[in-house]
Amino acid sequence: MDRMNRGATVLLALILGASGTPRFLPAQDSTRTWTGTVQADGNLLYGAASQRVFAAGAGVQRESAVLQWRADLSGGYGDSREQETGRRRVIVRNGRATTSVDWHPRAAFSPFAFGTAESSLQQRIASRVSGGAGGKWTLWRPPVAKDGFGQDASVSAALLAEVTRGLPGDDAPATGRGAGRRYRWSARARYRTRITPTLRFSQLTFYQPTVGRIGRYTLESSSELALAVTLRTQFTVTHRERLDSEARDRGASSIRDGQLLFGVRTRF
Repeated sequence: MDRMNRGATVLLALILGASGTPRFLPAQDSTRTWTGTVQADGNLLYGAASQRVFAAGAGVQRESAVLQWRADLSGGYGDSREQETGRRRVIVRNGRATTSVDWHPRAAFSPFAFGTAESSLQQRIASRVSGGAGGKWTLWRPPVAKDGFGQDASVSAALLAEVTRGLPGDDAPATGRGAGRRYRWSARARYRTRITPTLRFSQLTFYQPTVGRIGRYTLESSSELALAVTLRTQFTVTHRERLDSEARDRGASSIRDGQLLFGVRTRF
């Protein structure tokens, strides 16, 4: 706990020191204060066992030069049917809600706070609630966001508290190993760019080890190609990887949860 308190004090000092006099990068196009997105994804596999996975999400954002607020809601469902028996079982069921607040979002450095609530059948998580604060450094950003797409490269560091309840089962009770309270560091890297006028690429990676024990971690990576077919509609291909080093302790078959999804997204 003392180590966590010292780390939190150092991080807070860096955030407060760097945010005293914001250095603003070139302003992005922000003619609309409110923006929102809706997305639907799916994937079908056939063979010895047929699988189908569906996902959907929605987000809303409000931004000014002083404050940016964002909220997102997403969920997924999937099942598998064995060809020989015809039996179908659920293999994917998850949900996630996130919210975040950034101060001076157009500055080179911006402090932020965030909160997340989620569940995951694949990783045997009945509920996981976390929240924290940190600072984001924007390393590159063009002066204009064309067609509502902002290009940038940024890194961030944060400290968060987390409470996890595992799904009860024969091998892993809800209060057993892999559950409980954790304090984590969070390192994030994001890159978004336009490959062509209609093709965009984005990559987002989170690495969150526990304070004092780097081998106990969660890691999440999402890569996406988006092809704009109209001003507000895109076809997307998304590859997601989520790793939780304690997933097997909760009864999961693997620490890894990966998905390849094809979808469509519209913004308003």
